[in-house]
Amino acid sequence: MIKYDEIREVHLELSTNCNASCPLCPRNFGGYPYNAGYPITELTLEDIKKIFEPRFIAQLKILLINGNLGDFMLARDAISIVEYFRSHNESLNILISTNGGSRNKEFWSTLAQYRATVMFCLDGLEDTHSIYRRDTKFDTVIKNAKTFISAGGIAIWKMIKFKHNEHQIDQCRALSEELEFKHFDLIDHGRDSGYVYNR
Repeated sequence: MIKYDEIREVHLELSTNCNASCPLCPRNFGGYPYNAGYPITELTLEDIKKIFEPRFIAQLKILLINGNLGDFMLARDAISIVEYFRSHNESLNILISTNGGSRNKEFWSTLAQYRATVMFCLDGLEDTHSIYRRDTKFDTVIKNAKTFISAGGIAIWKMIKFKHNEHQIDQCRALSEELEFKHFDLIDHGRDSGYVYNR
């Protein structure tokens, strides 16, 4: 059993709220709105301070703020929480996975100041991205990523491979380089095998 002082990595889910309706997310039922037993809630800065004391944060190497339950952007204290972790560990590798489809220029510029690496989930180009990332707009995600990058943020283009977007992989990779994303990550989890209801 791992001891408290041996923990070096934390996976954190800040919110169960999300602006997207991805078909294979547990917040949806094959693309159909479904929320039974899945309350909308979030961790506040005060919650984080109670859970993660400075001594514990100082020993961490990696903090992954993921979007398995909801999106980081929808947590009201998102920026303050990142600031809190950074203030107690200058070398902490903070990784944030998000659909990147909301918030304003100030949010993304401010986030860049805390040296977090943001994985923008971009599943194709303008004509294919929203097939899976329902209710998000390609242009909005690109605009937010450009704001983040221009403010000094480290961005990763994270693309899930589907049959409907695989012909665009090379174009997406080239665009990621043009826009100065640090990396292009192609994810192939076989999600095409999941069922999706037609809206």
